Amino acid sequence: MEPSCSEAKLNVLIVDDNDCIREVLTALLSHRGHRCESAANGREAMKKVAQGHFDVVITDVHMPEMDGITLTRELTLRFSDLPVMIMTGQLDDHCRELALSAGAREVLGKPFEISELTVKLNNMLPVQEPIGEQRA
Repeated sequence: MEPSCSEAKLNVLIVDDNDCIREVLTALLSHRGHRCESAANGREAMKKVAQGHFDVVITDVHMPEMDGITLTRELTLRFSDLPVMIMTGQLDDHCRELALSAGAREVLGKPFEISELTVKLNNMLPVQEPIGEQRA
């Protein structure tokens, strides 16, 4: 059976200028076994990604210094295999289109259900063939 996001242990970078959001997401994802780091803005996130290994980035849109759309564009250019999820409290068609055109694989409206976050994380991860069925 294919491991889901809830089974796979991910290195997650959470980017949000709101301390509470970073803490809640870290607690939720850590409780599911994921390793989390956080950054308060896009510039800090870029430094952390350049220095470490992350499986996924979850970022807010509105932040000082570097917003989430700019961060997503930069990450997509420099680390094309790194999946990015954008969160926003003002989710509309324009924002969704902007996020996806910047390279986000998923867009999550705030507030959100934990199950919605988990589903979107699963959707972002590449599908791998089960062990023993890999092609040569």
